Amino acid sequence: MLKIKSEYIVIFLIISVFSFSLIRDIYFYQEDFPKPQSVKFITNLQNKLEKQTATVENHEFILALSIGKRDFSKKFRHNLAVTGTMHLVAISAFHTGIMILLFGILFKSLLFFLPTRPYVKNIVMFFLKIAASVYYFFITGASIPTLRSLAFILFFDFFMIFGSFPNPVFIFFCSLAAVALLIPGSSLSMSFLMSALCVATVLKIWRVLPKSLAVSLVCVSATVNYTLLVVSADLSGTFSVFAPFVNFFVIPVVSISVPFVTMAQFLIPFSEGAARFMLKTADFLISPASFFISFFAGLAEKTAVPVVQVPVFVKIIFAASFFSSLYFRNKIKHLSLTTNILSLIPFFFGIFSTDEIKRSDEFGGKAFCVKENVTSGRIFFDKYAKNPPFNAYFLTNIERFSAECGITKVLSVHFPGRITEKQTKALRKKIRFKNAKFYSRE
Repeated sequence: MLKIKSEYIVIFLIISVFSFSLIRDIYFYQEDFPKPQSVKFITNLQNKLEKQTATVENHEFILALSIGKRDFSKKFRHNLAVTGTMHLVAISAFHTGIMILLFGILFKSLLFFLPTRPYVKNIVMFFLKIAASVYYFFITGASIPTLRSLAFILFFDFFMIFGSFPNPVFIFFCSLAAVALLIPGSSLSMSFLMSALCVATVLKIWRVLPKSLAVSLVCVSATVNYTLLVVSADLSGTFSVFAPFVNFFVIPVVSISVPFVTMAQFLIPFSEGAARFMLKTADFLISPASFFISFFAGLAEKTAVPVVQVPVFVKIIFAASFFSSLYFRNKIKHLSLTTNILSLIPFFFGIFSTDEIKRSDEFGGKAFCVKENVTSGRIFFDKYAKNPPFNAYFLTNIERFSAECGITKVLSVHFPGRITEKQTKALRKKIRFKNAKFYSRE
């Protein structure tokens, strides 16, 4: 009788889930497809937290960390973008890891006095973590990266209950499959892709990094920025050379303040006063991070390198060769490294033809242009900002902005949300946009 290992069965199920999710998202996904919605109870708590964050000095920073609402001013959004620190205000593995660690210590302390076997205590603690994770997922805005990171941690804990130390890469793929299945459209989402690329990179390189935490932070930040090159052209059109060094100063500061924000999130149902105290403490601790981001913004902007919008096959080759060089050895590794370096070159063709990256005043700093030669260039709308209303005023402003940038031939326009065929036709009536390509990052 043919025996099939359980690992192969799980791998087959993961591939099946991915295939099903991808087919569903490509052929059946609709804009009005049901998405995770917070219940009224959670919405009321989010409103209370938002009210409390309005009284602190770094309210934009604290608001994003507490309920996932990125309602930033033009200046703060710009500073985050150019310093490569936008990931700090997008709830993901960094934040969920701190939350799970904090409550793991708390639950373990409470269950210490429970007169039962350690095995039972572990099961009870696992379900307590699930309950805390569900609450945290919704209170922080129910984002795809949050669900992915929570799924990764909970899958890991589930295997640990049975005394087996699971392969982190295997658990990572399990978490990706879970998110792709639970949230329609996630497999085609830019945030899903970014989160997957970053975590897959960190999982592999963390074990070989120096013991020095300072050096490790710089190395991880630099490597992740390099990994995200495949999406940088779509997100901003620039590559932040100075980002690893800014993150070196900022990440430790934010790490200290996040636990207090987490405590405020879980205390708000019981006491607004206690939650307010925690938020003010977090605000005090996070002030140096805000200062560093603001201080280094000018230098980071001057060292930003333009990235060219390359064909999809170049991106695929770059990503595949990068991860092959991480996960394989010997000749395959050397071949992958060579291929990766060669596929890197097209991304930076813009260095030789671009000397200007200009941010828009017409759109409140929510758009910027990247010139690729004397007359042509691309226009990007900030991924973390809402789309401006598409009307006659929008058409006038985008043409005026193109003229200010010195672009007479717009090569492409990159929107954070969906753009309809009717809107593209309206844009193509403008001479500058006649042959432009329009990209949606949703």
